[in-house]
Amino acid sequence: MRRVLMVAYYFPPLGGIGSVRALKFASYLPEFGWDVQMLAPRQGAYFRDLSLAFPESKVTRSFSLEISRTGKRITGTGGDDTRPAQAGQAMRRVRDLVRRWIYRPDPQVGWYPFAVAAGRRLLRERRLDAIFSSSFPITAHLVARRLARDFGLPWVAEFRDPWTELTAYDSPFRRRLDQAMEGSLLGSAREIVTVSPRWRELYLARGAKRVSVVSNGFDPGDYPQLEPPSRLTVTYLGTFYPDRQDLATALRALGALRRRGALADLTLRFVGRVPESLHRVLGEEALAAVVEGTGFVTHGEALAHLVSSSLLVLAGPALSRPDDPLGGQIPAKVFEYLGARRPILLIGDPETDVARLLRDLPGTSVVEPGAVAVAEQAILALLAGPVPVDRGDLTPWTRRFLAGQLAEALERALR
Repeated sequence: MRRVLMVAYYFPPLGGIGSVRALKFASYLPEFGWDVQMLAPRQGAYFRDLSLAFPESKVTRSFSLEISRTGKRITGTGGDDTRPAQAGQAMRRVRDLVRRWIYRPDPQVGWYPFAVAAGRRLLRERRLDAIFSSSFPITAHLVARRLARDFGLPWVAEFRDPWTELTAYDSPFRRRLDQAMEGSLLGSAREIVTVSPRWRELYLARGAKRVSVVSNGFDPGDYPQLEPPSRLTVTYLGTFYPDRQDLATALRALGALRRRGALADLTLRFVGRVPESLHRVLGEEALAAVVEGTGFVTHGEALAHLVSSSLLVLAGPALSRPDDPLGGQIPAKVFEYLGARRPILLIGDPETDVARLLRDLPGTSVVEPGAVAVAEQAILALLAGPVPVDRGDLTPWTRRFLAGQLAEALERALR
């Protein structure tokens, strides 16, 4: 049995999809010949999901100086690990300067010295064969690279999302600094892992030696056995990004159908927060009265909401140009939607990787942003179809299968 040190900031008890991905890799890699030792923070700054668990005997935890948490306490501006501070204009200027020059490469940089120290102690005590790190945060890669250099171990770096391509910079100098660091990381890792074909090409062009695609996925055993709801329920899971996604098309289609009496018993559920950017269109379409927001829920509760839905809505990226890196974004929720075996409506550019993934699968429809009438027809057709949706063999997108792909990348790194 080979041994890998997995460096991940987001790991149980922290919640979120990055934590779930790391947990599933750590749980299934032993089946493919890799025992996992985790390196994670003791008190990371994010939502807790106590339904996620991993044997603590296999986790090395270190202190993390959470700069954002410390700043909120010192300034007395309120907020917590999941809510921003209530800052005045002067304090916002200070906060922006801190984010630009102290949060480098990211707000989790205060974890770096403590994680490196804990990793060194561990590597002196135990024989390990490789190091794997996952971002975001990029700080995890800095930790892993330092340890790999100190102990002469092969290092595999996972980028779940591009870094500098998708970051909004207000300082060209900061952009250049980050791009230089990103290029150095890509060149240092024995292999890069990412989640979509387009991003594989992106990283090869940026100087990575070798890039593997290991997509996100789902675990069939995580879903509860629930019947579809007696009430028509349309669900959106997770965060919405108004600057690069579209949900207004789906909402206007739902509003029009409801006004015609086609969706009289509609419930519109947001698993998470109801996005403030959508309040206006919800009001205009008279949907505010049928909206419910769950707030943060555990991973298991999120999956229960999916399988108790009549229709699942996705907001895909809207591309500004043909080579826009957003075209490679396949949200992790896509695979959990597929695993729920419910109809899926994607509002997004048809030339993206996520649209290509979904367009030929049963019980799915891809609609371009702004095509409200097309969305109306798609919604009616999807709701008229069978539930659960039979999409055939989904094994290549299961967490166990994907862990096997990661094991292959780790084996290549040893050569």
